Amino acid sequence: GRLLAYQIAFDVVDNENQHFCNVLLSAPELKLKEPPAAEGGEAFPPAADAMQVDAAEADTMTDEQKENLTQLRKILGGRASIDLHLEFLYRNNRSDLLLLETIKNSIDGKNSITHNGTVIAHGLMQCGTTSDVFLRKNLEWLAKATNWAKFSATASLGVIHKGHIKESRSILSTYLPSGGGARGSPYSEGGALYAMGIIHANHFDLETKNYLLEQLHNAQSTEVLSHGACLGLGLVCMATADETIYEELKQTLYTDTAVAGEAAAYGIGLVMVGSASEKVIGELIAYAHDTQHEKIIRGCALALAMTMFRREEEAESLIQQMILDKDPIIRYGACWTIALAYVGTSQNAAIKRLLHISVSDVQDDVRRAAVMSL
Repeated sequence: GRLLAYQIAFDVVDNENQHFCNVLLSAPELKLKEPPAAEGGEAFPPAADAMQVDAAEADTMTDEQKENLTQLRKILGGRASIDLHLEFLYRNNRSDLLLLETIKNSIDGKNSITHNGTVIAHGLMQCGTTSDVFLRKNLEWLAKATNWAKFSATASLGVIHKGHIKESRSILSTYLPSGGGARGSPYSEGGALYAMGIIHANHFDLETKNYLLEQLHNAQSTEVLSHGACLGLGLVCMATADETIYEELKQTLYTDTAVAGEAAAYGIGLVMVGSASEKVIGELIAYAHDTQHEKIIRGCALALAMTMFRREEEAESLIQQMILDKDPIIRYGACWTIALAYVGTSQNAAIKRLLHISVSDVQDDVRRAAVMSL
């Protein structure tokens, strides 16, 4: 029975979103029972009675049962899967650093596009392996990155250390914003906040959430830092449907600054993945029509697509509304909404609709999105 419970927990973590797992973890049956408090002012007497019964049971719980429950909570929290993935990727890392060295030496050092491409290639090659030897050996070469390339280069550390939750602060300590105001480049600091989100992606951690929220409040005047903090928050709180985080990101979105607003919209989409919240959808559509910034409109369009993740028929009314919109960026978002709502279903109606858009829409971007969505 114990092994079966563990297997079910692993399956739940693999197939369900964070919101569902968090609700499960907060169920009284899965809580490690604390000794009863001196006074319990519960709002619902039946629930209070139940808690007292649970507390009474806590005294009879054996050490083995406590250990089993702790292990089950670790699996449902996602930590067990993350640790196993990390260990597997670290042990089976076969990436060829000599190939990267050859690429680095054969490209023009002054060309920022090829430089950035090499950094991204390295991040993808070493994703989740925690091996950043190449970057540490070539710090001087890495420092050639400027502006957004510097943001991406720092964020690539998060890709390499994805899942390395325990050490996230110490890994990024040299890049994260310091307490005494801005210290380094805002691009590398913003990239570090994004990297922290990537390390904790889809694994909710209260301490990290509070840290990123604090950085978001401190970064109001710096767009790039706000951009990194919004993306980081979206990744840490992915699929939690956390209302307080949604409100915080919405405030950043409403500042109507292109760079921070775009990231805030993506963050909202990540937090509300698969929630199909009518309130969120209504506010995003209204704001997409109000703002003049194309980046923010695109962010809102993709956030709308994320809220409908795997909702299939439930997304139909939103898809119809977006397809008929006169703004090509909203129609572009409609293609991704179809893609995410029907992901992996091979649904004929969705395929037909995307094929029709791919040949009939007047805007190249919309047609491209339709083909990619297929």
